[in-house]
Amino acid sequence: MAGLISKDIVDLQDIEKIQYLQTLQANPTQYATLISGKTDAITNELVNTKRASFTKVSGDMARFMDMDHNSQATLLRSGNLGASQNHIFTEQGRVISNKKNNEDLTRRQVEINEWYYENKRETLFVLQLILLTALTVVVMFALKTYGWLGPAAADFVILFVLVVAAGTWIYRWYYTTYIRDKRYWNVRSFKAGEIPKPALNCPTSGS
Repeated sequence: MAGLISKDIVDLQDIEKIQYLQTLQANPTQYATLISGKTDAITNELVNTKRASFTKVSGDMARFMDMDHNSQATLLRSGNLGASQNHIFTEQGRVISNKKNNEDLTRRQVEINEWYYENKRETLFVLQLILLTALTVVVMFALKTYGWLGPAAADFVILFVLVVAAGTWIYRWYYTTYIRDKRYWNVRSFKAGEIPKPALNCPTSGS
């Protein structure tokens, strides 16, 4: 029953539309005005839809262009930051390298100064030994000349002093030339196959 009523309502609406169209067609001016109004409404709706779509697309394009511009600016800033970081790392590496070189040069200069200082001090010792030897020889000659000491004893003492002085000088020259390390004064350089003796185990206070 409800279905029949709905069908009747639709039929009545169709009949009403047909009658309305017939009434409009009977009045061409009103019909043309209605068609023109409908056309304008459809045209305005289509234009507004297209305008809204264009506005949306242009807005999206502007946002995308801004995003691309911001991305390029971020990429450029990232490149600049990367270059600055690399420059800082390079400068830090150079400073560290220069610091290490300066430390090595300073350490080596200290070693050179120590070597020459000890060498001059030992040379001074040898010169003092020569002076003492010369003084001893002169005194022995004086004692021998004035008869305060026998010739044999004086000659023995002079020979002994000369042998000790010569031996000390030869040992110093040989040790410095062939045995002493050329870098560290207090270090001895060992020959190939020569093994230094191990240090003695000193007893501790607890043992």
